[in-house]
Amino acid sequence: MTSTSSSQPRIDIVPEPDLHPICPSPSTLAPLLASSSGLDRTQRTELVTHSLSRACLFADLPLLSFLFSDPQAQAILDLGICDEDGHGLISLTIFGFGPESDRDVEREECVRLLVSEGADVNHQDNGASL
Repeated sequence: MTSTSSSQPRIDIVPEPDLHPICPSPSTLAPLLASSSGLDRTQRTELVTHSLSRACLFADLPLLSFLFSDPQAQAILDLGICDEDGHGLISLTIFGFGPESDRDVEREECVRLLVSEGADVNHQDNGASL
């Protein structure tokens, strides 16, 4: 029997980083946002945009605070984004993952932080109902 494994080139498979993590956190984002991470600006923007939406949706104040304080994230943070239903960040934060929430205090603090950082309180959602 002839072995073909020595004639086959070795393939190094390196998985792409997850730009849409289910539960982004400062500890998982910081290395991906570092200039040495290998991510290009488009990938970093996608990661920050997704993380910002998740932070608002789940009233994750530590994550939201990290995104506003990290220099790499600050450079690409866009407070004018909308989700796929056309809801702005403040609406996304207020209504969150459902109307019955035990995270009202966290939601209020996230809204305060968004407003203090310049989110538009008069942003018109794209006609979508909540």
